[in-house]
Order: sequence, then C-alpha cells, then structure tokens
Amino acid sequence: METVHIGVDKPYDVKMGRGLLREADRHLAAFVENKHVMIITDETVMSHGYVDQLQLALSDITAGIHVVAFPAGEAQKSMDNVVRLVQKLAEYNFSRQDMVIALGGGVIGDLAGFVASIYLRGIDFIQIPTTLLAAIDSSVGGKTAVDLPQGKNLVGAFYHPKVVLCDVDTFQTLEPSVFEDGCSELIKYGMIMNPSLLEALINRPRPLQASDDDIIEMVKVCVEMKRQVVLEDEFDNGLRQLLNYGHTLGHAFEQVSHYDISHGRAIAQGMSVFLQMAYKDNQLADDYKQTFDHLLKQYHLLNEKYHYSSQELAKAMINDKKRRNQDITIVFPTEFGKADLFHYDVQYFLDWFDKEWQTYDIDS
Repeated sequence: METVHIGVDKPYDVKMGRGLLREADRHLAAFVENKHVMIITDETVMSHGYVDQLQLALSDITAGIHVVAFPAGEAQKSMDNVVRLVQKLAEYNFSRQDMVIALGGGVIGDLAGFVASIYLRGIDFIQIPTTLLAAIDSSVGGKTAVDLPQGKNLVGAFYHPKVVLCDVDTFQTLEPSVFEDGCSELIKYGMIMNPSLLEALINRPRPLQASDDDIIEMVKVCVEMKRQVVLEDEFDNGLRQLLNYGHTLGHAFEQVSHYDISHGRAIAQGMSVFLQMAYKDNQLADDYKQTFDHLLKQYHLLNEKYHYSSQELAKAMINDKKRRNQDITIVFPTEFGKADLFHYDVQYFLDWFDKEWQTYDIDS
C-alpha cells in the first residue's frame, strides 16, 4: 500500500493499494468506530459487490450502516438528490459525530461530499473512489459540487474528506470506456506539469490497463501532483486552475450533449482544441498537436470532432467558474508537459474560439 499525505488545515491521507475494500475495517476504524454510517453509491458499483464488501468489513465496528444507491451517471449530481440525501440523514437521526462514505466514481464523490458539507453545517465523510478518474482527480483536493441546468458544478463547496481509500482492484471491473475516461485526466496531468509522465505514456509498449503492475504508481504520481497544487492554491484562485486544462470547453461539450459525451472524451477534445489555439497564438513554440492527438486516440478518447456550433459552446463556456466579470482564465500549454494561465476578455476569447473551431480537425 502507498500513502500520500495531504497537509491542508485539516490534513488527511490518500491510501492506495490492492484489496483495500476487504480490509476497510483496518483502514477506517479510527473514523467510523461506533458511528452511524451512510454509504452513498450507484447501482453499477452495487452490481459488482463492492457495497457488500464494505458493509461486511465495517458492520462489526459501526453503530449501523444505511445504503443509498442512485442510477449511474452525471444526471445524479442534482439539487433534487441533495435534498433527498439530507432528508435521509435527518430521517435516520444522523448527528455531527456520524459519517458519510462516498463509494463510487466522481459523480458519487461530488454529490456525497457536498451533502456532507451542508448537513448540520458539516459532518465527516470518506472518499472511496472506484474509478481511475475519481482516484487521481475528484476524490482528492476537497472540491464537491452538483450541477444546475445552466452548467456543471455551479453549486458546491470546498470540503475535504477525512481519508481517501483507493482500492485499485475496483478499476478492473470498469467498462473499458470508463477506464479510458480516467486516462484522459492522467494525460492531462502529464501535459500541464509532468513531461516525464507524458513521455512515459507516449512510449508505453501498449496503453495503460487496469491490471498493469504500475497502476498504483500511476495513481500515486497524480495524487502527488494534485497535492502540490492544492497546497499552493487550496481554493482555486490561481495555480490550481491549471488542473482545468481542457475543462472550460470540455464541460461545454458535456452540457450541450446533455452528458451523452463522457467527461474524459469531452476533456480530451477540449485539450486538443486548446493545444491548437495555443500554437496559433504563439504560446506554444512547436506544433505538438499530431503527437498529442495520437496519444489520445490510443485510449479511444478522440475519434471525431463534435459538431456543435461555436455559439452553442460559447453559451456554455461563459458559465465557466473561471470567468470573472468580463474576463476569463484559460489554461494553455506553453511546452510539451507544461502549461500556464492566460487571461482574456470574454468576448475576445469567444470570437477567437469561433474562428478556430471552424478550422479545427482531429489529426490522423
């Protein structure tokens, strides 16, 4: 097992290894002993037996366990489900000493974490990510949120878990497309601040797979990078925004497609488009787009251009959280493995995007 310590004001550990769900009592006893626990999960996670494993491991040390399961999918990150969950917590007489556990991917982690942050003005929660994407990104750093019809993650709070327990064995039951979505965020980490990771992904004899021996190390490398930016910019006012490379446009793709486009694939095309724009604007000295697009294609993340109008996408992008009045902050790569923040007038950026989107295509 590997451990990364996140030294924020209320510090916590991220534990990564194999078989950790079966040993959850050993890893979580200090947090759940004699407490009432609500496990928030989804039906896909339940179908693989992970809820049963967790309940079996914790049943003898808790004061009682309740399970609430939602259908899988981004649509569950709603205010309706927030209300449903806080009402359930109240119905079960949860106190400030009790515990919420998020068992699932990023949707469940975001939803459960936000609910924990507002119930009784905040009760403790634990993140147990079951997807690569959640393990390397959303479960670490304290961002919790739900969506509104106007945009993604528009209601939320910064609220850190007590611990993150990542059993990488759960990745092996993911649909290939879901694992590949996580690889999109892995590639993003390499592109914004780790050229060695980026080169390692490019030079692998075959794409990363859930069963690979180095999967724990890959998770650890990303968590360590996430820790670095969170410690320098916990509340997302500067450096941490680098983690949003590709997300301003990616979230727009998700929204206009009504989330038919998965997060990883939306972010992949967002990264590709912004790589082209950075080169055209001389922020990036060399044209790495063909190399980068080829890497994304290896993980089936970049298959076709999404044919939405620039006007549709612009409407979604102006609700991006990185907009400040009439300015928007965009993450552009400046080297192959390094990125920076650039600030633009919103209308200038949208006019520029309109022109570039018309000429954008995926490199063969």
